[in-house]
Amino acid sequence: MARQNGSSTVPAVPSGKHGHSRFVWRALLPRALGLPVGALCLALPLWELHRPAWVWVLLALFSFVWPWVALALSRSYQDPVRNERRHILFDSFAGTFWIATAGFSPLATCVAFAMLQANNVAAGGIRFVAQGLLAQLAGVGTGILVFGFTFHSPITLQHLLLCLPMMLLHPLVIGATLYDLAQSVARSRKALRTLSQTDSLTGLYNRRHWSEQAQQEFLRCQRGGQPACLALVDLDHFKAVNDTRGHLAGDELLERLGRGLRETLRDTDLCGRYGGDEFCVLLPMTQEEGARVLLERLREKIAREEGDVGLSIGLAVFDGRMASVEDWIRAADQALYRAKSQGRNRVVVLERTG
Repeated sequence: MARQNGSSTVPAVPSGKHGHSRFVWRALLPRALGLPVGALCLALPLWELHRPAWVWVLLALFSFVWPWVALALSRSYQDPVRNERRHILFDSFAGTFWIATAGFSPLATCVAFAMLQANNVAAGGIRFVAQGLLAQLAGVGTGILVFGFTFHSPITLQHLLLCLPMMLLHPLVIGATLYDLAQSVARSRKALRTLSQTDSLTGLYNRRHWSEQAQQEFLRCQRGGQPACLALVDLDHFKAVNDTRGHLAGDELLERLGRGLRETLRDTDLCGRYGGDEFCVLLPMTQEEGARVLLERLREKIAREEGDVGLSIGLAVFDGRMASVEDWIRAADQALYRAKSQGRNRVVVLERTG
């Protein structure tokens, strides 16, 4: 998050307790740095207008104490974004109060007002800018009520030098904040995309995403004639496991099979949960013998680790005469049926005809 001269941008909030803590601390640092720098823009006009000592005390409190008060308030609320927006509105109010108190000094006013609007746009878009403008009008009105309307017009080299830190620092902070927000959005999109593609129990691809990948591989094989194999893997007597050990034990068995698939197969192979206790495996650039070796290794691994649980596996080699990926899957399903009918716990390859 970024904040300068009394306003801020609001980034995406990480979830969880630790994410909330990171958010409120990220809100503190730009405010704690930006408000003292913003106060420099106001210092010379306030000095030249001979404002009383309590004004300087108030400016010091706003610049150095308010950031920590805002931090404490953010940590006490469940919704840090909503609370931060309240802080932004207060910053808008306070920012224009100080503009009025400094006699609408042209350079300080332009710098502060531009930064307030930039922060409000970054924080909530045009609609939030409208709310910020109302708070800013209230701040101007309060300043005029307290000090009367004063226009302090001189613009000197000293004014420019005191405003330079804000003019240089604020765009950098806004840019860094928006970049951080873009990265956060990209991470969220990636997480959502992964979630939409993954079976939550096994960590493998879900059926929809695996089917999409299988369709793409089928088309590649059709165009280029590359070898590839497709297998359907079924847990033998899985219903009996559920009935005798319970559904929790059945779920744990599915998790272990998913892990076994990931550990046994190659990075280029595509594994998915096809439904229930049935899994699907796509082996690109693989001849029949290589596919059989991999799948036998998987079957032996599960038999060794699970004891009384076996795998029936139906394997189908890509055939250019297949009209669609569904034909390929049906071929693997026929091979799976034969594996079961021949006694289960084996790999069966569907023989090509013609």
